[in-house]
Amino acid sequence: MKRHLSFVVVAGWGLLNGVLLTVLAVYGENTLTYWLWGGVVVLLELAAGLVLASSRSGPDQHVRYRVPDRAAGAVVPAAFGFLLIALAFVYGWWLLALAGPLLLVAAALAVHGTTARED
Repeated sequence: MKRHLSFVVVAGWGLLNGVLLTVLAVYGENTLTYWLWGGVVVLLELAAGLVLASSRSGPDQHVRYRVPDRAAGAVVPAAFGFLLIALAFVYGWWLLALAGPLLLVAAALAVHGTTARED
């Protein structure tokens, strides 16, 4: 399964949209909605088939990637922290309680790095 993980992600995304389509059917949406959302589900599953075909014809996926910069792991928590700060202006200042720890984690990752030191 490690070799075709990208196929599983895309196919799962399509299946999730299929579940959402059935939820729409339960609540009785109009027919155009079914056609549009069903078309998206079909396109996603076709894309999953293309991903599966390309992963079978291509080389094995890498299972371990090297981070070029030791502090690069701080980018994701910092981005989410700043996103929460921006959302705090809209949804309330309580989001700052979530953003603070994320920014502290980002600062710690920036200082200490995320990869082993090469000596």
